[in-house]
Amino acid sequence: MYRIVEADALPIVQKYAVSALTAKQLACASLSDEQIEELLDPAVVLHTSKADCVMKCCERILQAREKHEKIFVGGDYDADGICSTAIMKYLLDRLGIENGYYIPDRFKEGYGLSAHTVEMVKSRGYDLIITVDNGVKAHEALQKARDLGIEVIVTDHHRIEEEIEADLVVHPDYMEPEFEYLSGAGVALQISRNILGNDELCNSLAAVALIGDVMPLWKQTRHIVKTGLSSLQRHEPHSLSALLYPGAAADASSVSFQIVPKLNSLGRMNDISNVNTLIPYLLSNNPDVISRFAAQINSVNDQRRRLSEIQTEQARRLCTGDGIELILDPSFHEGICGLAAGHLADELKKPVLVFAENGDLIKGSGRSVEGFDMFAFFSQFTKLTAFGGHAMAVGLSLKKEDFAEFSRSVKEAFARENIVPQDPEKTAVKIGADEVHLQNIYDLYRLDPFPKELQDIAFAVPFGDAKIIYRSDKVIRYSVPNRYGGFEAVLYTRKKIRLPEQPEWMIGTLTVNRFRGQVTPQLIIDTIQ
Repeated sequence: MYRIVEADALPIVQKYAVSALTAKQLACASLSDEQIEELLDPAVVLHTSKADCVMKCCERILQAREKHEKIFVGGDYDADGICSTAIMKYLLDRLGIENGYYIPDRFKEGYGLSAHTVEMVKSRGYDLIITVDNGVKAHEALQKARDLGIEVIVTDHHRIEEEIEADLVVHPDYMEPEFEYLSGAGVALQISRNILGNDELCNSLAAVALIGDVMPLWKQTRHIVKTGLSSLQRHEPHSLSALLYPGAAADASSVSFQIVPKLNSLGRMNDISNVNTLIPYLLSNNPDVISRFAAQINSVNDQRRRLSEIQTEQARRLCTGDGIELILDPSFHEGICGLAAGHLADELKKPVLVFAENGDLIKGSGRSVEGFDMFAFFSQFTKLTAFGGHAMAVGLSLKKEDFAEFSRSVKEAFARENIVPQDPEKTAVKIGADEVHLQNIYDLYRLDPFPKELQDIAFAVPFGDAKIIYRSDKVIRYSVPNRYGGFEAVLYTRKKIRLPEQPEWMIGTLTVNRFRGQVTPQLIIDTIQ
């Protein structure tokens, strides 16, 4: 449900010379003058961290080149980890350092550097391990490396909760304040920039990773993303731009919904793909290789999307109506459980966990809603064989014979604690239909990439004389008249919105639609109320 508000745009219009549409969104976001000025500043200046941890890492890499040592890069299977691995391998290749890399199997090996991988690294004669986008929690693997006498540099951005037994840790916590919002690839970029200088490929990889990891788009993170998007708009690098839909604009939204899911899909669909093959693809500049492999990536992602739709529907039919849903089906694909749980949690407005069978284990993913700390809640259960996550999402596993008791205990504990998950009230700012035209939307795009503070503010347009001009199983298109020729409002049926008998507002995001050479304003509807 949206809270629809009026916004006093005049002060911001007068102070910053923006359109009333832009000013209304800024006013509702409750930003400081400093933040508004940062958003409107057209200058893009990439700085490079000179923090002690970064410089020591660079020195050690250059020392490895001088000593003809072999370096192993330990990566991760999400978009940030994939891009981090590619940046680090690119750097080592450019330096002529013999190197190898490995991204673990999401389901057979799990997250992060493992003791088994360390043993493999030792057996193959590597002298140094560099982790990217992981390592701060790899305590068993780090101890194994110490026992075997292998040096380890951890480069990561995840929360440091206890001492890290590595030879060196490179982390935003130990860098200058302007780098506090870096992801794993952002950290790798600082190492690369100190050695190679400015590099378009590394900038673009880091930008995609920062968007994929939903990092706060402020400070240097914002500049990295803007720089990378500028390269993608010129179709550089081709390996990334080839993953965009034909004719799509290279902006933060298209990266988030077109490139990132495709990178992630190879980690999720490990039964038909190998995420490690993405690294040579991302670093390739051969048009034929890129064209063939991009088609394969798209195929894997299409299968992932179809499977997600099927599994979500199957899980929906298995819902029990309890306050927390625990859904198990032996036919479920483990890589899709989190996606299905997320769809249902959004739809049902309650926490949902979806489980699949994996040998003698039951493995699943959960997604929560505001007001319920899923990580804290599941931390109390002792029979889990693996567990991790945060307040809004968890991954866990347990023995198959323990699942029935676990499910009953979870539902009893949830009921006993009288937890009432909240459906948070979102904010939409009122605008008139006449404010929806290309000039205003282009002015709004001056704020792109939009930080979360702005993404949380939707636009509410009077439903008025909107008429349905097209309807299918997947989409409903409305035509909304105004004095500039009108615009189209698009509602995707997967959102399962129940239309009120007398709709007053259509609420959503304003965008520019490019189709068959035509450029038109468009409202992507989130809800109608």
